[in-house]
Amino acid sequence: MRCFAWGLILLCLTCMSCDPDEMKGADLGVGDALPTFSVKMNDGTSVATSDLKGRPSVIVFFATTCPDCQKELPEVQCLWDSVDRTAIPVLLIARAQGQAEIERYWQSKSFSMTYSPQADRSIYNLFATSLIPRIYICDRNGIIRYIHTDDVLPTCETLLTELQTIK
Repeated sequence: MRCFAWGLILLCLTCMSCDPDEMKGADLGVGDALPTFSVKMNDGTSVATSDLKGRPSVIVFFATTCPDCQKELPEVQCLWDSVDRTAIPVLLIARAQGQAEIERYWQSKSFSMTYSPQADRSIYNLFATSLIPRIYICDRNGIIRYIHTDDVLPTCETLLTELQTIK
């Protein structure tokens, strides 16, 4: 039993120090400005922070292997289907997940949302250090007005209501 406990402690310490870059990052809050970033979407388009200015926007970080993301992505699809995305961009950005894996999941769920596959957490780390799904609702000036994590997963209706309050 004593060996098992020491082994467990060693395993935890090893995992905590595996990749220190995963723990580096911002922890943006309500009232903070969006960081400067640019991502390439799976449809070939690129989106940068400057493209979001002048209109409210929604930024969603996800991974298809995350159970809470799996619960939330249908709500995001509902939002996607409910808004004029030229007036309110909805930007889905993977947290360290490639296009092939996301595409398989999208097809299995019949999602139509575009997304940005990411090889690492570099874009995610501009926003946060932990927790997905992570949803940011920003005003037309690029200021974060609402943040949702896995604490309470928002419904499509909640997201739409919040967007109405910042228009």
